[in-house]
Amino acid sequence: MKDLDKKIKSISIELDMNTRLDELDGVIEDFEQTIDDKHEVNVSIDILNSTLHMKKVRKPYISLATKDGKVVNKKTK
Repeated sequence: MKDLDKKIKSISIELDMNTRLDELDGVIEDFEQTIDDKHEVNVSIDILNSTLHMKKVRKPYISLATKDGKVVNKKTK
């Protein structure tokens, strides 16, 4: 099942009218666990159609550097 999860690039889930947004945290965290260091998750909610869209997006592999070789655009978690 783990191999299948890594091949999934995006998923759309139709929500019920009674679904609260805090109930979706577990679903989003499960999807984030299937990605590796090269990808990040893009999450969007379409309120009119009541759907949750999650997509794996590849991180940029090029980073800017100064003359001294120090990284300029480094994200901190």
